[in-house]
Amino acid sequence: MIFNAIIIPALIPIALKGVKYPPGRRRGTAAGATLLYYGLGGVIVPFIGIKAIDMMIDPLLAVVGMK
Repeated sequence: MIFNAIIIPALIPIALKGVKYPPGRRRGTAAGATLLYYGLGGVIVPFIGIKAIDMMIDPLLAVVGMK
């Protein structure tokens, strides 16, 4: 939940900007490259981000005594 609260506002500017297609490339090639870039990022980045947040919060929970 914390990850979503951080990442969604960060992604709004990207969504509003849209995807630019260079005039020299075919749409299929540009769409495939964009899908690969954002698709892999959308699968890998959440795991890394959630783990990083967990590693930051875990010591705080131990200090408070909730762990």
